[in-house]
Amino acid sequence: MQKGQQSPLSYLKAAYGGEIVVRLKNGIEIAGRLRSFDDMMNLVLDSAKERDPHSKEVKRNVGTLFIRGNNVLFITVEE
Repeated sequence: MQKGQQSPLSYLKAAYGGEIVVRLKNGIEIAGRLRSFDDMMNLVLDSAKERDPHSKEVKRNVGTLFIRGNNVLFITVEE
């Protein structure tokens, strides 16, 4: 890592308690409030919703959700 760059975990620390979007390797997109995470990028989301990746339309409300880190393709912060 170059000087001045942040690690992925530091971004998650900054996003803690906020809204994030997680794209899974199988193409599913989940939006929710980041409740917890660990060094393996395992995530716990509150108020999680499965969304259509293109239209962002909510397909279903999931509630509290645990996502294993090895299923995560990428994570973005909702604004």
